[in-house]
Amino acid sequence: MTRRTPLTTLLVVALAGCVGSAGPQNCDATEVTIELAIRADSMTPTDPGVCRGQSVTMVIDSSTGGLFHIHGYDAAVPATQLTAGEETRIAFVADRSGQFPVELHPDDDPQGVGIGVFTVYEP
Repeated sequence: MTRRTPLTTLLVVALAGCVGSAGPQNCDATEVTIELAIRADSMTPTDPGVCRGQSVTMVIDSSTGGLFHIHGYDAAVPATQLTAGEETRIAFVADRSGQFPVELHPDDDPQGVGIGVFTVYEP
């Protein structure tokens, strides 16, 4: 049995609230476009967010080649090959709320690097 202190309980409640109603201001939009800049070890912005039910288009400008994927959204967003210097578009519906780690497997290092977190908020 795990014993929770008041601070632990507060942290759990705060984290759960992060994916609740305090989302992007454009939750009423049916479609959103997110522009991402990908580097070998980072993504800008590092924390893109949308609301559940929105049609999402990610426009990715990558300075490195590799496989881009969002853990937990594998069915909607299969691992996508990025080519350095080329724009890549990925379109899908954000059908599940939560926080999903974004990872890049650079061509020269298939191990993979965590580059951000994609958050889908409840509308």
